Amino acid sequence: MSVVEEYWSGVLRRLQAEVDIFNKLIKHWGERGRENELSLARLLENLIPQRYGVGSGMIIDCEDRYSQQTDIVVFNQADEPAFLAQSNQVLFPIENVRACIEVKTTVNKDEIKESGTKRESLHKLIPKQSTHPLFHFVGYTPSQHAETLAGHLRGLEDKQRPDLFCIVDNGMIGGRRELLHPILGDAVGADANYVVAMTYLHDRDASGQRQIGQYYEPPADFTEARVLYQGGSYPIVKVRKDWMVAEPSRALLIFCACLVHTLAVHEGRRPPASSHYLSGATLDIAAI
Repeated sequence: MSVVEEYWSGVLRRLQAEVDIFNKLIKHWGERGRENELSLARLLENLIPQRYGVGSGMIIDCEDRYSQQTDIVVFNQADEPAFLAQSNQVLFPIENVRACIEVKTTVNKDEIKESGTKRESLHKLIPKQSTHPLFHFVGYTPSQHAETLAGHLRGLEDKQRPDLFCIVDNGMIGGRRELLHPILGDAVGADANYVVAMTYLHDRDASGQRQIGQYYEPPADFTEARVLYQGGSYPIVKVRKDWMVAEPSRALLIFCACLVHTLAVHEGRRPPASSHYLSGATLDIAAI
């Protein structure tokens, strides 16, 4: 495992530990959801360049239209005054917003449909300059099988589909092909403009190297929802008729890498150097 992979595996364990502990302590679902948003926001604040800020609130345009409450807003804090951020109720001019992220603790058909409604409403706002911000979706725990969730995502109208998405605990990653291709290259395939894929746990050779396209399989008689492998705990997921072992940290890593890349490219900046440190098996995905 490379240094980058090891680091991100640790990041995910910390993120998931925060979520699990808080969810055990707090019984109110609304408070659980908010803490999950904060955990992801803290991760993004450490990840994205300092010219961007991370907050939550409502997005407005100059015609007095406004979005629904947005879980995570990535905005340009270097070039714009914070005259609409003087209270706990923050308003973000759409011209200053670079990305919106919907965060869900549990992922099912209704949550995916709701996220689609929010993306559609965001595009009803009219920026006077620049383009609409990208809309992304991050979920923690799926309540349905991967193939079913993939069907819900593909079933959305194009104007409702998230530009990038990650369902962390089952290792699902995807979005618009043009946003994934700069990071994943030919791994995204050429058959679909909207990609839905999984990050599975790789088999390793005698020297410990990951084998691209070869995946570790759970025991035939497994009884637990997770499997231990080389010191890590990984979820077992059902994809079509097969049971596979997912690697959530790679899904989160790919999502974050694509997010940072799109932030740079959409502002006409050069891609971040971090994208050069991801290659080979780290970026291996399996379309579903």
